[in-house]
Amino acid sequence: MNAVRTILLSLVLLGSALPAGADDDRDHERAREAFRSGRALPLEAIVARAQADFPGDILDVEFEDEDGRIVYEIKTITAEGRVLKLKYDAATGDLLRVRGRNGKGEGGHHGKR
Repeated sequence: MNAVRTILLSLVLLGSALPAGADDDRDHERAREAFRSGRALPLEAIVARAQADFPGDILDVEFEDEDGRIVYEIKTITAEGRVLKLKYDAATGDLLRVRGRNGKGEGGHHGKR
């Protein structure tokens, strides 16, 4: 497991030792509870899918509730330098949306890849 995955897994599922605001603390608690109750796949599984679908470096991960659906939003930069925002259904691991740019205002993709 690389360092980025280890750090991200720690932040989302195990909590952060870094100072955080109340909202961040609540996100960590929600993510842990969703994982423990089986409503969300482990972050490591989602990160592995994201890196298989879009090889590159993970920049950021967020755990969000969107219209009653729990999603992981992963921001990554590809080997070609494109910054992408990937949204995965936390329960199923399905890719929901890809938004990206390559410096030319390139749009995104919605739905499964």
